[in-house]
Amino acid sequence: MKKVISIICLLALILSLTATASEGNKMDEKKYGLHVEEAGTITLEGEPFYGYGVNYFGAFARYVESESQSTKEYEAGLAGLASYNIPFIRIPLCSYYPSYYELFDKDPDRVFSYLDKVLDECAENKLGVIGSLMWWDAVVPAHVGEKRSDIGVLGSKTLEYAKNYTKAIVERYKDHPAVWGWEIGNEYNLDADLCDKEFKIWLWPEGISGMPLENINGYDYFTSEELRTFYTEIAKVIRQYDDYRMITTGNGEMRTFAYATYKSSQKKSADHTWEMRWNGNTRKQFDEMNAYFTPDPIDTVSFHLQSGSADGSNKYVLEFSMFGKTISSEEYFRAYYETAKSMGKACYFGEFGDMLEMETAPDVIEKFRYVADAIAASGIQMASLWQFQDYTNEGVAGEKLAVLSELNLKLKADGKQKTGAAWGEEPEETETETETETGIVTKTVTDEATTAAEKKEEKAKPNIGVIIAVSAAVIAVAGVVTAVILKKKKK
Repeated sequence: MKKVISIICLLALILSLTATASEGNKMDEKKYGLHVEEAGTITLEGEPFYGYGVNYFGAFARYVESESQSTKEYEAGLAGLASYNIPFIRIPLCSYYPSYYELFDKDPDRVFSYLDKVLDECAENKLGVIGSLMWWDAVVPAHVGEKRSDIGVLGSKTLEYAKNYTKAIVERYKDHPAVWGWEIGNEYNLDADLCDKEFKIWLWPEGISGMPLENINGYDYFTSEELRTFYTEIAKVIRQYDDYRMITTGNGEMRTFAYATYKSSQKKSADHTWEMRWNGNTRKQFDEMNAYFTPDPIDTVSFHLQSGSADGSNKYVLEFSMFGKTISSEEYFRAYYETAKSMGKACYFGEFGDMLEMETAPDVIEKFRYVADAIAASGIQMASLWQFQDYTNEGVAGEKLAVLSELNLKLKADGKQKTGAAWGEEPEETETETETETGIVTKTVTDEATTAAEKKEEKAKPNIGVIIAVSAAVIAVAGVVTAVILKKKKK
């Protein structure tokens, strides 16, 4: 009998240790990239992250479609951005036209070999990547021979192809340290709810290979409802393979009339056309549309904005007629931040700083700095400069990079941009100043390595609750087994 009880106690001990080890392994599992906490805070390696990045469209898109793969322009471009203290870039993990998807279908291994090299080079240069999965909304439907509205039809070839492409990319790169976040596409919302019954506008330019303007009808336009379905389904696929990184739509600016056109498209006729309405959004409607376009499991509100004119007016656009009044850049940016926070989601300013026809104005850098400062004042943690199809630091481009370098270095100094742990580096000491009641400024040195070690130690501590629960269960089983044995002996 004593022997049986000893064996049972040993079994309880083993199960307790196993539960502890399992819990510890779960705690220590590496999570890569940016994460959105419940309150909408963006974190990197558990620390709030603030930073100014850059759009670099051509990094992969140019490389994968170039005739000669011997010239890798992206290598110099990535190294150049790193030299300006840029912490992350936004790039498409695809290219622009249907020819890319033809190449992917024919030889995915070849495409992946190119993307592997680009992402590895990003990691080498310590550049995080916000990866946009399917850049242009019209391309996948054209590639599979369907209409744009099929993005929102469950079971359609368009949606199934998009889901399969998403799966292929996310599953392959979910453990790549350079991937910091996922984006579904680029500015799909700007095409939603637009309809022309004569089928002459709001389509794509004529002459694009694989996208003939033939047999056009109402289904070549799509609604917000259809887009929301697409966003939801693609985000579900992302979450199936990556339960950690931030997910954003890649939406452009919320159209000032977005709510009215959304309501218009809800009254579409049998031929999938509708009458347009152009009433301006109220602030409540602005909030509602941002929420509508950011369905779960998407956790980050996205918007893009140019700050220069392109209509020959030769002026900056730094004030906005919005919500029935004129508001400043900071107030407008804060509106996106506030609506995101109200949903418990983050806010990413995906494209900023494009001054369009004002790029050559003598005060362009002054105005660029004004916009960057307004972003910081609004509360937005992340923004990326729209600048590079292909990298250059000549002229105004270099001056903008110099401003971003200065701003990112300041964020590092303030302890708001800790990237070392993401690249496996030993964190450096940071110094913070605190003013006492007597007016004396004291300095506190925080060793990030020590802090990280303490956090790791805290995570690694045995979960006493689990141990007790498992042990109690084992002892209970042991009691039953012992009772059975004794009963048999009595017999």
